Amino acid sequence: MEHREHEQIARWERRWLALSGLMSLTFVLLIAYNLATEGAHIAQRSAKATPEQILQQQVFLEPGVRQLAPGKVQVTTVAQAFVFQPEVVRVPVGAEVEFFLTARDVLHGYQIERTNINVELIPGEISRLIYTFDEPGTYRISCNQYCGIGHHEMLGAVEVVPASQWNEATAAGAPPADADAMADAEGAVDGAQVYAANCASCHQADGGGLPGAFPPVAGHSARLVVEQGRDYLPLLMLYGLQGAIEVDGQSYAGVMPAWANLSDEELAAVTNYVVTEWDDGSLPADFAPYEPADFAAARGQELTADDVYERRTP
Repeated sequence: MEHREHEQIARWERRWLALSGLMSLTFVLLIAYNLATEGAHIAQRSAKATPEQILQQQVFLEPGVRQLAPGKVQVTTVAQAFVFQPEVVRVPVGAEVEFFLTARDVLHGYQIERTNINVELIPGEISRLIYTFDEPGTYRISCNQYCGIGHHEMLGAVEVVPASQWNEATAAGAPPADADAMADAEGAVDGAQVYAANCASCHQADGGGLPGAFPPVAGHSARLVVEQGRDYLPLLMLYGLQGAIEVDGQSYAGVMPAWANLSDEELAAVTNYVVTEWDDGSLPADFAPYEPADFAAARGQELTADDVYERRTP
């Protein structure tokens, strides 16, 4: 009797061991299959350095879309509070898209809807992955890591278009039929449109900012020209600002992102807009509008947001 019970127990043990082994083998095969078919979609950390060193690499100096070969494009994106640079990228359907992603200031997320792309962006690290969009359409990009008060507005998009409609000149989100949407009929850049597209989400459409979060530019920008010197605003726009400041009796301790991805013409136009549109009487009578050359000259200084802060007079 005791021998038969022992055999019965041993038989069930063998069955459970066989089932466990079969389940383990199934899991291993599933993992191997996913690595073989989806491995390129998993972000790889391809470099690690200080954020300043990462952002000085050629691939991040001008974020956007580049064609590497027929059917193969490269997308470079820099995340910062609270925007993706560029916000919209356009790629051809069916192309192999190689993403290079990083963060400028704090931890961000990069999630593209209807895909399995969900990447954590860490300052000082480059995330690299490859993906192919098989269906045309607009795929929304969102930051899924809380990065501050404006986190909910940190959105972008990947526009996937037929290959016949794609070319490198329109890849960074510009409409194919009107590549210079921010220029007027004479070709001059409209500073108000540049402001609305890049600045209003933080500083608000009226330039009033958000108390405790984003300082106002209305009035304050004109005073900066006088108090900090004419050369200060080009440095602020190109390299950003990081550090505690006080504006109109209100303290702010956020991060002003760098806007070096904008052209010198766009930077001059938007700076003139915020300085003159909301001038509170601070500008001198002989104030000369900023020129693209002012920003071109400032680009060569290779400063950081901390450097700009140190140059700021309290």
